[in-house]
Formats: sequence, C-alpha cells, structure tokens
Amino acid sequence: MKIYGKCKNCQRELNFSSNSNTRVELAMNDGETIKLNCKSCGERNLFTVDEFYAKESKLAKIIAGLIFLIGTPFVLFLTYPILSESRNHYIIYVISGLLLFPVIVYAILKKQERTRINSFNRIKLKGRIQNIG
Repeated sequence: MKIYGKCKNCQRELNFSSNSNTRVELAMNDGETIKLNCKSCGERNLFTVDEFYAKESKLAKIIAGLIFLIGTPFVLFLTYPILSESRNHYIIYVISGLLLFPVIVYAILKKQERTRINSFNRIKLKGRIQNIG
C-alpha cells in the first residue's frame, strides 16, 4: 500500500511509504504531521495525517500476478503424469480443485490489499479528543 499527498504548490502526488494500516497507526509511528519535499517544484509540504490517502501498490499487484501466472502452470506440471495415466474421474476432480489454488491465493492477496486501502481512506483522525494533562 502506498500513501500519497498532493503538493500544495503544483498539485503533484507525493508518495510516502509506511507499514501502517490506518491513519491512527501512521500518527503513532510517524507523528501527526509529516514533511515531504516535492521533487518537481522543490516545495516543502507539511501534511497532517488526514491529508494523506492510500492507493494500491504496484508491488502487491506484481506479487499476486506472479503467484497466479507461475502457480497455475506449476500445478499442471505436477499433476500431468497423474492425469495422463488415470482413468478415474475422482482424481480429475481433485486435480481440478488444485488448479483453483493459485486463483484463490491471488484473490485473497487482492482482497487483503483492498481492505487495507479502504480502512486507511475511510477512517480519519479529525474530531478526536486530546488528553489535557
């Protein structure tokens, strides 16, 4: 998951990498305000945690796609000798189920990434009560 903010001068997206799943975690790990420098105009921007938004990372897409593209032929390669010699229909059903394994892993990875992004973008820190001490 990549975290972005818009430059206040040129409106370009500034990316910020963090392992935080929510804005609360981001504020706890990196502070409530984060300074980022724009690479195009050189402006130094000060962002609050609520000004950031998340997008799906290209790395997560690549990993999920590789699991799908490599996993499916790998399962076929492992099960081909059994399929070619067997006349039992139950084995064919089991192997067909094994072919679904890479598809299921791909779907789970994509769903987890979407859930993390949605939870980050949905929950904001505004309106919180600060401790007076």
